[in-house]
Amino acid sequence: MYERSEFMKDKSKSFKLIRKFIYFVLFSLVIGAFIYLSNKYESLSEEKTIVFTSYYESINTKRFEILNANGLLKQLKTGKHLIYIGNHTTIWSEAYAYLLTECLDELNVNASYYDLNSDKNQKNSKYYEIRERLKSSLITTDDSNNNLLAPTFYIVNNGKVEYYNITTAAVKNSTTVEDYWTNYNKEAFKKEIKSNIKRYYLNN
Repeated sequence: MYERSEFMKDKSKSFKLIRKFIYFVLFSLVIGAFIYLSNKYESLSEEKTIVFTSYYESINTKRFEILNANGLLKQLKTGKHLIYIGNHTTIWSEAYAYLLTECLDELNVNASYYDLNSDKNQKNSKYYEIRERLKSSLITTDDSNNNLLAPTFYIVNNGKVEYYNITTAAVKNSTTVEDYWTNYNKEAFKKEIKSNIKRYYLNN
């Protein structure tokens, strides 16, 4: 009887040790999962800095401040700004950006960049508000609607568009980027852009 009692005690102790070990393992797994998920969601919640190379990897420049729709609308309403509206999914916007960057570098000025792609595809309220703000400089296409197209460049002063350039916004289907941007057209474009930045932005 004594031996059986001791055996039962030893067995009970073994069960307790196994149970404690299982609890320890489960507790460790819960803590590990908590730490992993905390780090994961923290990294996801961090605000990612968007720079110009986020849209055009081949153009390494710090000349552009990236705007969302709200930021663009604010600049269209107040202050004096140079604004480039592009669409990173088209080669036309990239080619335009190269030449515009050269102009900004030569004049040592910065501009703002707004990527049209997301808001235009969604046709959300911000897109229509931006279009309304720029209606005097929009292009009328075959459907007779004024469309907000890219690439386009604006110089605005306290809500007024002082100058805009839509050089290649409507030629996409009639020629190629390489055929359009001849040396002559490049120089003519840069001369016009620089002249108007000096006039309307730098007051030269």
